[in-house]
Amino acid sequence: MFQRPKTMFAGRGISLPGLAATAGVVVVAFGLGLVAGWITDGLPGRLHAEPSPSASPTPTTGLNPTVEPSLPPLGPVTRDLTVDDRAAGIVATDYVVRADGTFTVVAGKDEPDAGKGDVRWVSFAVEDGVSVDAVAFRGYVMSMLNDNRAWGTEGQLQFVATDGVADYRVVLASPYTTAAVCPDQHVAVTVGPVTQASPTPSADATPPLAPQASGAAVNGATEDQSESAYDRLCADDGVIVLSAYDWIAGLPGFADDHAGARKYVVLHRMGHLMGREDSACATGRAAVMDLQHEVLPEGCEPNPWPYPDAPATLPTPSPTPTPASP
Repeated sequence: MFQRPKTMFAGRGISLPGLAATAGVVVVAFGLGLVAGWITDGLPGRLHAEPSPSASPTPTTGLNPTVEPSLPPLGPVTRDLTVDDRAAGIVATDYVVRADGTFTVVAGKDEPDAGKGDVRWVSFAVEDGVSVDAVAFRGYVMSMLNDNRAWGTEGQLQFVATDGVADYRVVLASPYTTAAVCPDQHVAVTVGPVTQASPTPSADATPPLAPQASGAAVNGATEDQSESAYDRLCADDGVIVLSAYDWIAGLPGFADDHAGARKYVVLHRMGHLMGREDSACATGRAAVMDLQHEVLPEGCEPNPWPYPDAPATLPTPSPTPTPASP
């Protein structure tokens, strides 16, 4: 006869199926307890907590293309870099025709000089994908803006760099983006954030120099352009967009004077932001608002400065001698 086999746990009344069922109940109960504790401890806080802050995006200038530009052929730049090129932030003669279309603000803020003229804040941005030393670029432009031959001559204005809200914004962009966001930068501001200061001079002060002028005014915009979105952006919003190609290659009107071309393009466009119209050179030294991008008419000489006859810097005042003691 066959006998029923004995189990491992015979004598205790326990079988393998029963033990497995008991273990399963314990595991499930333990898991439910963990879930209940997590809900009890964490859910109220999640329901009432403030949303977690997210990382701020990289600051941008907020420029948006307004047209699909048609660019002229751009040749290679094969010359060697000069000391002035490197001071202007140029790191190579290679360039991209179209960069990323987004812009990064150059960080940093300077402090005004209490002993100088009215403050005009200037911010800087570079299009992502454009190779440049952004800090050097900003310093180069600020140096020319505060040159005594520029628009703040005789201490009338001082330009101060900022990475916050600014009166003027200077942007370095690829040729494509420059043409897309500012197809015509030769439109003077209609109602701008800045007017030239006219401080009351003392009785023995030298009167401020008048900007050099030559030729007749030239209407830089057609009637339908004057109300376009890009005019408001580039002029009325106080924005100067510089082509990285022009920054490297210069302008035909200045031939091999690349430093002069850079000064001209900044100060000419700053003139537009201060309400000055284009003009045309007839003869002699051109005025900064004369159109000098192309080769000038015969008898005209290029000039990048609003006040070319002023000294580059204001003379340092001599201290008043202390009277001798009696």
